[in-house]
Amino acid sequence: MDHEFYASAGPMTALPQNLGRYPSDSHEIGQLVQGLLVHRDWAPAYDLEPASIRYEEQHLRSIDEVLARLFEIDGQPIATERPPEHRVLGICRHYALLHVALLRGQGQAARVRCGFANYFDPSKWVDHWITERWDGGRWVREDPQVDALQLEVIKPEFDVFDQPTGTFLTGAEAWQAARAGTVDPDLFGIAHLWGMGFIAGNVVHDFACLNKVEMLPWDVWGPVGGPDEPVEDSLAATLDDLAMLLVSDDTTAIRHRYDNDPDFQVPGNIICLIDGQPVPVELQLSPPPP
Repeated sequence: MDHEFYASAGPMTALPQNLGRYPSDSHEIGQLVQGLLVHRDWAPAYDLEPASIRYEEQHLRSIDEVLARLFEIDGQPIATERPPEHRVLGICRHYALLHVALLRGQGQAARVRCGFANYFDPSKWVDHWITERWDGGRWVREDPQVDALQLEVIKPEFDVFDQPTGTFLTGAEAWQAARAGTVDPDLFGIAHLWGMGFIAGNVVHDFACLNKVEMLPWDVWGPVGGPDEPVEDSLAATLDDLAMLLVSDDTTAIRHRYDNDPDFQVPGNIICLIDGQPVPVELQLSPPPP
């Protein structure tokens, strides 16, 4: 298994030069991330007034863009915790992406995973993105979004920086469970979007994540439509095969499939669903310099 592939940056996780010093411990990096970002849906809990919530920041795609915005708001060193109004607004994907970028910046193998968590609402599997970090023997699942305030609200009975099996399912794991009938697909999603179409989208996003192309959750490409669209039988069979590959965690095979499957590979032009409206986007997917 090629863990070293995940120890270097991809196009979304390249860090700016002269970033400055920051911790090397994964948990401490996670706490650092929590002091740089504020989650869109939790913003009121941090006493942010509606007028100070900059919703446009949730569409920042790369860490280069996120950090450029961060330093524009507050030019203090990277390791300095900001007050909530000086943090960049994002979602779970931004927390995981920045966490992974900072880990990779120190040569640690880490990757973003797209899937579903059951610790925000035990009755549902909510769309969520987390970090996986290679500790030398296994992939440790970590959630850099859940800070002290959120811990107090959701009260998980486990360490969110070393999650046990069954608290988070990747898109592929959720797809396989739904297809096997062991879970109700209508319990997977977010807001008003639930079901197999949403799970299918997370399979595709997780495939991109495992190839170090971590997109926004509302980016759409390839044969899978929007999260509320039905999944035809022929596409479902293809996703069965793709999910099996992702669950195998064979990095070489996953990379080969991505490089040779134009249907699921992220193209240079995609559609971004912003407030439900399709917006064409041209991407710059060149790998960062070594």
